[in-house]
Amino acid sequence: MPGVVQTIGDRCKRCYHCVRHCPARAIRVVEGQATVVDERCISCGNCYRVCAQRAKAIEDSVETVRGFLADDGEVVAALAPSFPAAFHPWRPGQVVSVLRRLGFTRVVEVAFGADLVARRYRQLVQQNQGELLLASPCPALVNYIEKFAPTLVPALAPIVSPMIALGRAVKQRHWPDARIVFIGPCTAKKSEMRDPEVAGVIDAVMTYEELRELLASAGLDVSQEPDSAFDPPRAALGRVFPVSGGLLKTAALEQDVLDSDILVADGVLRVQRLIDEMKTGEFHTHFVDILLCEGCINGPVMAAEVGEFARKDLVTSFVKAETDMTPEEVEAYLAQYDDLDLTRAYRAQPVDPPPPAEEEIRAVLARMRKYSPEDELNCGACGYQTCREKAIAVCHGLAEVEMCLPYLIDETQQALERLQRSHAALASTQERLVQAEKLAAVGQLAAGVAHQVNNPLATVLLYSHLLLRQLPPNDPRRDDLETVVAEANRCKSIMVALLDFARENRLNLTTFDLSALLHSVLDTAERQWEGVAFVREFADGMAPVTADADQLTQVFRNVIENACEAMSGQGTLTVMASQPTSDSVRIEFADTGPGIDEAVLPQIFDPFFTTKPMGQGTGLGLALTRGIVKMHRGDILAANRPEGGASFVITLPREAVQEGNSHEIIG
Repeated sequence: MPGVVQTIGDRCKRCYHCVRHCPARAIRVVEGQATVVDERCISCGNCYRVCAQRAKAIEDSVETVRGFLADDGEVVAALAPSFPAAFHPWRPGQVVSVLRRLGFTRVVEVAFGADLVARRYRQLVQQNQGELLLASPCPALVNYIEKFAPTLVPALAPIVSPMIALGRAVKQRHWPDARIVFIGPCTAKKSEMRDPEVAGVIDAVMTYEELRELLASAGLDVSQEPDSAFDPPRAALGRVFPVSGGLLKTAALEQDVLDSDILVADGVLRVQRLIDEMKTGEFHTHFVDILLCEGCINGPVMAAEVGEFARKDLVTSFVKAETDMTPEEVEAYLAQYDDLDLTRAYRAQPVDPPPPAEEEIRAVLARMRKYSPEDELNCGACGYQTCREKAIAVCHGLAEVEMCLPYLIDETQQALERLQRSHAALASTQERLVQAEKLAAVGQLAAGVAHQVNNPLATVLLYSHLLLRQLPPNDPRRDDLETVVAEANRCKSIMVALLDFARENRLNLTTFDLSALLHSVLDTAERQWEGVAFVREFADGMAPVTADADQLTQVFRNVIENACEAMSGQGTLTVMASQPTSDSVRIEFADTGPGIDEAVLPQIFDPFFTTKPMGQGTGLGLALTRGIVKMHRGDILAANRPEGGASFVITLPREAVQEGNSHEIIG
């Protein structure tokens, strides 16, 4: 059957809080969902207590109890001794009254069972011959020792818990046919009820939360109830049992800090450390009062709105107010039950698998990017104290590599970098598509213009030249006719530029020395622009590039010509060539001109955009330049220099690739 604690899958939010607080490592994480491993679970309820998402559910007994109350038989409510703290500000007597209003025929104190077992513990300690003896009222602790410290099973005191002691007293001495419902703060009582060693004594276990649910559904207002007393058997000092050290107080056992024979330990971490010490065999204390919770007043389903110390005060105040028998009277009263069997046995049920091989652990650590001890941060974000402990859990199928926070951060960073690269590639592709659309539009326009204009333009030029030949040299009409010829030739050059820009170019790839190509272009420019000083800064040892030399020559000439025109033929143009990586080259042209107006800087590569006066530019030079660079899978950027002037930076792959291109090596 399902365990006491279950996971509500759609609420689990990968916080791993339950993993961190489970003393039994009984949480298996699968696809981010923290599920309870029933065979490992000790029913302590820690995961339920710490889950902020309320993703853990405790086995519900409300409907079972409703069924009991609907029958005609005897139904006994057995209230755990922590109840005065759980139902504050209601008075204890009001809680007793409202239970009878619910339909319980008897209301008894589990504290009486605590009195019985405390008396047996006192006798057991007095008879002990120096062997280690562990108190066993806490069912979560018993579960833990049976599963995870089986070598200590013989040390468990062979005495039942107060719940079972009361149940046996009620059924054997008072109401044999009664159904007993235990009500308390402990989830482990639900598993103890089914333990084969004590099964059949308790018929249902309800938590304080479940009792509140039952009261709410019945519409009962506890604050309006009168006080009433418990049914016998009567309790005494057993009422202090839920407070840390309560067993010693009830059993009249003295704990002296100078005496190592008796020890009190509570709380998960302290108990785990204590058990580890006891397993070594070097532990010398003879009797240990041990609770997995820090006293039952801090049980996982305490459902109290008051603090820990206030809870202790409420319980001890109730003990002082209700305990009216002398020690002698208590002893005589309890002696009537000396023939009641309060013994039980325990059985080792180890569940830990054998440790994985070291190679397997290292392989899991490597998957978490923990390649050396220095990489093991032991941050605890996954719920495990160390990376190695988490790796072992992965080997055992209890954890996932993805639970590691540093691993997830690395994965996220890498995913972000991949996404950024993808976005950059997409932006580049979109940019090329826009450029291709522009080229296609211009190509269609150029084809139409060429068809419609070239023939009449050729006729104009032909007849203009014929007329010039017929006119005498001093004819005043020659100036007008020469203007017609000049403008017609200008139209012809515009048509050539249009066709150059719009045609579908293919790269003719060759491998050549880029520095030599730049020197050749600059030598030509120096002869053309005598007023410009050309500074050459080329890195040494640049590797050859594979590209279309003719088209790159056109690119460099266009950029140089624009720079020289911007400086009005006077100034300095610095050309820098370098190889920033083994796979790329960088060429920068920096002039000392007036720079580029920031308002038009984003438009300078657009077709037909020009800042030159009317009749002096087509606006296609830089657009053609950019198109050639993009065909090489490179980039060209324009910017203004802080010290003045403009800068054009061209970056190209050292080896351009285009499927189907011819490729020859130039020596």
